Amino acid sequence: MINFNQNLYNEEINFEETASLRPVHELTRGDIKTSDEISGIEVRLSRAVVIDNKTKPFGPFPGLAKVYFMNIVLSDLSSSQIELNLTGLEKVDDNQTLAVDQTLFLWKKSKTTPSSPSQIHVMTSLIKSKQNLRNTGDILSKVQADANYKDLATELGTLLKSASAVTNISNIVFKVAGIVGGFLGNVEDKPLLTRFQSFTDIAGDFNQLGKTTSPFSNKYAALDYTLFIRDKERQKEAEK
Repeated sequence: MINFNQNLYNEEINFEETASLRPVHELTRGDIKTSDEISGIEVRLSRAVVIDNKTKPFGPFPGLAKVYFMNIVLSDLSSSQIELNLTGLEKVDDNQTLAVDQTLFLWKKSKTTPSSPSQIHVMTSLIKSKQNLRNTGDILSKVQADANYKDLATELGTLLKSASAVTNISNIVFKVAGIVGGFLGNVEDKPLLTRFQSFTDIAGDFNQLGKTTSPFSNKYAALDYTLFIRDKERQKEAEK
C-alpha cells in the first residue's frame, strides 16, 4: 500500500477574523462585512511542479518518470460526496511544470445554494510510478464500488457536520487515499509530495477578500493552492 505520510505537508487555515476585528478601511471596501455576504469561493490548484522526479538518466535514457496526480476534495456543502480525481502522466522531467491548473472547489451564491461552506478539505498527491501506468478510469470505478470506501464516505458525511472534527476528517481522507493506493497495487509507487489542507471558517467568517495564494514545496515537488473569496462586485468581474 502507498504510504501517503511520506513527503506529507499538512496545514489548516482558519479564517477567524470577524467584522469587529477588521480595519475600518476594509469594512468600507466592497460589500462584505460578514461571511453571510460572501458571493463566491473558489479553491484552485494553481501550480504543480515536479522538481526532482527521482529518476536518474541512464545511458541514452533521459530520466523521465511516470507520475500519478490525485486530488480528493470535500466540503460540508456536499457531505455525502467525495470528489476524487486520478490522472496518469507520462514522461515527466525534472523541473517540469504540469499542466494541471484547475478548480478543486467552487461555490457561487444562488437561490439554490444560498449558504457558504464552513469547511473545505483538499488533498493532493503526486505519486511516482516505477511500473507502467494503470487505467485510472478503471481504478476510480473500483474505488467507488468498494465497500470500505462507501463506509468512509458515510462517516465523512457525519464528521463534516462537526466543526471540531478536522483531525478525524484528515485521518479518514488518508484512508480513502489508501484505498486508491491499494487498487493502484504497487508498493514501489511513492509520493513525491502529498499536501492536505483544510480551509475553515472559525466563528463563521470567510471574510478575507480577494486572492490568497498558499504555496508549498519540498525538494521533489511544489503544489500551490490559491483561494479566491468574492463579494458581489468581485463575482461580477469574475463572471465577465
